[in-house]
Amino acid sequence: MSVFSDDPATPGRPFGTDYSSGQEAEDVDPRVRLQVRRQVDELVQRHVDPAVRRRMNGTIRGRWSTRRGVALDVLETTNGQETLVVGGELLVTARSWADPAIQAYLTRRRLERVEVGCPDLEDRLVRLVTTGTVRPGYLEDVVDELRRRGAAASLTHVTPLAGVMKPHGVSVPTIGTFGDYGTHPAGDGPGANVAIIDTGIDAHLRSDGWLTGIERRADVPATHADEMNVDPLDNTPADGFLDFSAGHGTFVAGVVAQVAPTADIEVYRSLSTAGAGSEIEVACALIRSVRDGADVVNLSLGTQTQYDQPSLAVAAALEVVREIEVQRGREVLIVAAAGNFGDTTPVWPAAFRRVVSVGSLTADARPSTFSSRGWWVDCSTVGEGILSTFVEGEQSPDFTADPETFPESAFARWSGTSFAAPQVAGAIARVMHEHGLGPRDAYVQLLASGTPLPDFGQTFSILPGV
Repeated sequence: MSVFSDDPATPGRPFGTDYSSGQEAEDVDPRVRLQVRRQVDELVQRHVDPAVRRRMNGTIRGRWSTRRGVALDVLETTNGQETLVVGGELLVTARSWADPAIQAYLTRRRLERVEVGCPDLEDRLVRLVTTGTVRPGYLEDVVDELRRRGAAASLTHVTPLAGVMKPHGVSVPTIGTFGDYGTHPAGDGPGANVAIIDTGIDAHLRSDGWLTGIERRADVPATHADEMNVDPLDNTPADGFLDFSAGHGTFVAGVVAQVAPTADIEVYRSLSTAGAGSEIEVACALIRSVRDGADVVNLSLGTQTQYDQPSLAVAAALEVVREIEVQRGREVLIVAAAGNFGDTTPVWPAAFRRVVSVGSLTADARPSTFSSRGWWVDCSTVGEGILSTFVEGEQSPDFTADPETFPESAFARWSGTSFAAPQVAGAIARVMHEHGLGPRDAYVQLLASGTPLPDFGQTFSILPGV
């Protein structure tokens, strides 16, 4: 029998109080509550304080360059914020590249075509790199000219984690424990397949049974390195401390597992432990997850872009996803974090029309000040002080003045739209299982349980926050 709650006495609570046991706000330790408030304040600070953004971008750029030998450039967006792009590289669509005049222009500008690096995108997207030293802003001028000529072009954006970009000295996830979640909900349908595209999954199996059913792929042939899904935790640099975004994918997986205990969860790694990956890497992982049979895909990542335009790589991937859906006669629902930019500027991939974009609310269902918002946000749920599975290790003093050491099978609290999105992904999977629905119909039913909030879409409470 379904436990989906449509009781008018509990509006905005699709599952009633199923997830509240042992996690009520009044039961939270005051120290934990203070840490969560600091997390929220620092997410807001990142948006309003240029010095914080510079430190954050500097950390990402340094680690990217160390691991890949390629520089990242900082690009100012139309709203005065900054976004990261791969240095010396731009993208155009295959349709634009087919124009001989466009090809001739790019050749004159000393740009050379190279492989995209994702087989499914090679005939849809063209990647070009500079063949010599160029002045700052050179490629921005090239993209401007291409756009004036009617070509679809952009620099190659780097997609950071939407809810975890922490500057030096901020607070971090705090240790906690789960409440009693009881037995798996009964239902009429099979468990849904949920794919998580993130930093990967912790290689170590937990002693408490959480997330042990998720496949770990560490030993893969060099020719299939993109299939590895283990989060290395301490990699950039290997200094004995947890990396900048270590454990993010494990935390997101724990959120889905809480909300949808019957879901079959698969984790893909497209982001480094520094919290960043190119839009091409994210697009390729999205296609791979759908080919592997995902019903719901969670993307707790996103970026603002030059001209506020959609990511060309993810747009091409969505075309491939649609073709796979038609071939198989089976739909896929993609869920993405709206971002923590605190404004109405679209964040991609969340702002794509076919993607469910998820904003963040406070524990009492008010708008989170850090959450991105606007006409393009479809729904929102609690994203402050969410409790989930974390990883073993010591936090670096570079990222916090009060580093914590997490034990084996640790739990933590974290804040951001990164942790609102997987609740919605899990909720869709749970409704699919309980009612035997496809992902789109399950999402529509979930929306019907919510209450509207301007710029935040339909809102509901699933997991409790702080």
